[in-house]
Amino acid sequence: MSVQNLKNPLTKNYLDYKNYVLAEGNIPWFTKHRTHFYSENERENQPKDIFYFSHTIVDRPYQETPYKYPVPTIDSNLFEQTYKIFKEILDFNNIPLNVVYRLNINLTPNQTLKKSISHTDLPFSHNVLILYFTTTSGKTYIEINNKQHISSAEEDKIIIFNGEYNHFQGTPKIDENRIVLVANYI
Repeated sequence: MSVQNLKNPLTKNYLDYKNYVLAEGNIPWFTKHRTHFYSENERENQPKDIFYFSHTIVDRPYQETPYKYPVPTIDSNLFEQTYKIFKEILDFNNIPLNVVYRLNINLTPNQTLKKSISHTDLPFSHNVLILYFTTTSGKTYIEINNKQHISSAEEDKIIIFNGEYNHFQGTPKIDENRIVLVANYI
């Protein structure tokens, strides 16, 4: 699978959800200091990464931490609404869904570093869906066969790609917030 643009059905569920996400004060955001999850053995001597704010809806499965189990965990009361719009988008585009590994809403503000480190979201086979809630200069870069595919961040745009491809994000300009829904699934 290369990078594909999906059609957004722009359902009432989706538009209500987007308005809720973008409204001030509705989402509890948590600061993340890196875009890649390193195993406990890899955390030392890693390059400086961007920070962002995240609201985890489904937490990724076990990643070599002793307090986790090898199963995704629902971690937000927004799960049902998020799953519903995610499923509506996949169904509208005739894409089957077998398993959701992770669902996050991420907000990246302007910062000194202009891009995140290149990474994959999970250490096993999966797909990535990125749904842009805002139009910003914070593009997504996907590395496929030594070539870089660039996806502009446009409101309501949806892309999917193979999760085995390294990818990274650019940070937005001053006064912009890059707000996306990220899904890892098969």
